[in-house]
Order: sequence, then C-alpha cells, then structure tokens
Amino acid sequence: MANRKPNIVWIYCDELRADALGCYGHPSLQLHTPNIDRLADSGVLFSNNFCNSPVCVASRCSVLTGLYPEDTGVYNNEGAFPAFRLPQPLHTFPDEFSRNGYETANFGKLHVPREMAPDVFQHHNATGSEGNFWKILGEETLQVIRSPNGTINGGVYPDDQIYPPDAVTDNGLRWMENRNGPYLIRFSIQQPHTPVLPPARYVRLYENQDPGLPGPLPKTLSAFERRVAEIQDVFNMDPEQLVLTRIHYYAQVAWIDSQVGRIMEFLEQNGLIENTVIIFSSDHGNPVGDTGAYEKLTFTPTVHRVPLLISFPRTIPAAQVRGDICDSLDIGQTLFGLAGIDAPKSFKGRNLFRDPAPETIYSTIGYGQPSSRFAPLRGFGKWRGDRGWPRRSCVRTDCYRLDMNVLIDGEKPGADEQDVFLADVVADPLEFINLASEPKYAEVVCELSKRLAEHTEGSVEVASESLQR
Repeated sequence: MANRKPNIVWIYCDELRADALGCYGHPSLQLHTPNIDRLADSGVLFSNNFCNSPVCVASRCSVLTGLYPEDTGVYNNEGAFPAFRLPQPLHTFPDEFSRNGYETANFGKLHVPREMAPDVFQHHNATGSEGNFWKILGEETLQVIRSPNGTINGGVYPDDQIYPPDAVTDNGLRWMENRNGPYLIRFSIQQPHTPVLPPARYVRLYENQDPGLPGPLPKTLSAFERRVAEIQDVFNMDPEQLVLTRIHYYAQVAWIDSQVGRIMEFLEQNGLIENTVIIFSSDHGNPVGDTGAYEKLTFTPTVHRVPLLISFPRTIPAAQVRGDICDSLDIGQTLFGLAGIDAPKSFKGRNLFRDPAPETIYSTIGYGQPSSRFAPLRGFGKWRGDRGWPRRSCVRTDCYRLDMNVLIDGEKPGADEQDVFLADVVADPLEFINLASEPKYAEVVCELSKRLAEHTEGSVEVASESLQR
C-alpha cells in the first residue's frame, strides 16, 4: 500500500468564502457543514489561503497552470470570450498527471480559455453546471430574488423537483465506480455562484437564524471597492430580500456539504479513503452584501481568502490548522509532491508539506484597457470619468495587504490614480481601514509597492482583438 499511487479527489467550488464553513467559523451564524468540517478534522485546514485572481476564469487558469495572471495573460473573464487567444500554450497539472499514468476527469464547471479546454482533463462532463437551470421552473415558482444589477442571488428550489446541480456528483461517482486507479477527479461545483437557488430543505436549516443586514459602507475603503459597491447598488435592495439572499447563500453551502458527504461516503464504503488525497477549495469568495457588494472582483478578505482543506490519512496527520500564508498556486506543487511526481519547472507556488512559507503572495484582476468593464461578460461598468475598468494588483504578507491600480486604459497610472490601499491584517482583520497615507506606514507602503512593481514588471499582454465580445 505504501508504494501505491494515491487517488486524487479535488472538490472545487465557485464563489465560496472561507467563513461560510463551520470549520472556519462564522461570527454569528451556526453553519450546517458537518461533512466539510469532518473533512477538515481528518487532515489540514489552511486558514490563511488566498486566490491569485478574484474572478472565475483568471483564478481557474492560475490554479491549473501554477502561474500568475502576469505569466498567463489571463486577467479576467474575457479569457473565456470566443475571440480570446492565449499569448502562449499553457501546461496544466492535470495534464502532467495524465502523463504520469493517471486517468483525469472533470465533472461540472471548467470555465477556462477555449484553447486550454480540450487538454486539461482526459474526460470532461459539464452536466449540472448550467447557470440557466432555473428556467425549467421559472422565476415565480422559485421565488427568485435579483440584485439591482440583475444577478439571481436568492430563491428556493422545490424539494419535490429533481435538482439539476446534483448531476455533477452523480456523474463523478458513477465514473469513479469503474476506475482501477490511479485517478485524479475534480468535482467542479458551480455553487454557491449565482444563481443562488438552494433546495428548500437547506433553507429550512436557517429558518431560526438571522444573518442581519450588511453594515454601512466603510468610508476608508479604496476608491476601487467603493466603485464596485456603487455599480452593484446592494444597499438599494429591499432589506427583507437582502437578508433572504444572505440566508440562501449559506443554505446553498449546506447543499454543497451534502455533496461532500456523498463523495466521502463513497470513498469510505469502497475502502478508498486511506489512499485518497482529498482537497477542498474554491476559485474565490463572495462578499454576500458586505462592503456593499454581492460579487467578487476585490481583494477584501470575504473574496480574496478562500478555503483550503487537504486530507490524506495514509500520510498527513489529522486535526491540523495551519496559519502560514499560501495561495492557489500551491495546489499543483502540493499534489505533485503527494503523488510522487516531479513538478515541471514552469510551475510556481510551493509544496505545502515541504517548502517554507513565502514572504509575499500576489493576485491580480483586470485587463486595464479602454474596452475593459467591471462585468465584461455583460459589457457594463466603466471606471471613473468614462474610462475602462482598471487592472488592479495585490501583494500580501502575514501582516499587511497592499493593492493598487497598475494599468488604466493601457497605461500605468500616475500617483493620483493608483488608489493605494494598505491594511494591517492583524489589527484590522476585516481590512476596512486604509493606512496608506499614514506617515508611520510610509516604509511599508514603499517596500510593498516596490515588490508589487517587480512582480508586475514584464506582465504578459494579449492582443486587443482577444478582448472583444
């Protein structure tokens, strides 16, 4: 058994913030995630893990390739446009696993540049990840709640109807039944991404709990975060409906927990649990109304911080909580190490069970071109003064988060447009207070700005025609 290659089961969610899980803790709600909590108890919970881009396509591309957006040229969801062309071919860790004797499969959402899609996994079935499944029953039946910008952030799916997203787990487990191993399978669960429409039985779990309304928008947020809130206009929602959307988000996570339970039960009943690496993660989080927003795109901890749980009973001691800073680039390197595969030289990040923690990690979002928009897939949301949406980059350490605009309309912004934000993440864990203009933090701002400039120097760019809808 000791020399047998482990199976890899990767459960990957969309827009799942870390504190939506009981094992991470929520300040006021009693969360219903017993299976995910059990998974955390069986291995390691990483409490200080962040995504490399707070948006779907760019984050997913980075985690698969072990490269930053500055290396791939994929900075936002324009990467999934039909016209988008990668500046250079990209190698993924699932493809490397297939070259080392693994069968690889993805069930559910893929959402990467079209040129990448055929070569990431040997088998792919997107059934269950469709965003328009709500149309089967219609808005009135589902009691749909839309935010001011039109996204479905709440509603209830009847228990007496087949729930389409269940198909991701159904199909994945069916595939696993016929494998002799070793294999790498990803359950890529669309939820709790919009449309947020949990089955009614999970909503009832929260019927006696009140998540409350989001607090007032902090005046110390960056201009970037204030503009995001302005576009989304969450505070103009009906308060009762806004509270319901928050309940429905956590109810949707309770449904995700049930899917994790099904996967773990399969592994246990088939005697596979000891020789299986289970990794649970998310592409980015969601503010769920906090900071006036109900979408990703910022570096606030509700979006930038994401869960990471790794269990491998054969090798990894249980019940560990680690607070060293890490990011999604580390997933590929870590899985290579656990499977005994030499990591290709192109992969950045670190093996979380071998390498020391870095001093800094980085994240970036946006193309920063005249055509860039807050919501590129829907083509709306300009920056101030009718300008294109900025590219914004972030550097984190154990103590600080600094982010700033690095490109607007294809040019590096002047000092007055950089909109530098610095948070002391220890003293201010919500990261609401901007210290960038405080004299006592001048050296910190200077040092982190320098590191960010070095990181973004020579960033890979794409042809302008790739960004056309």
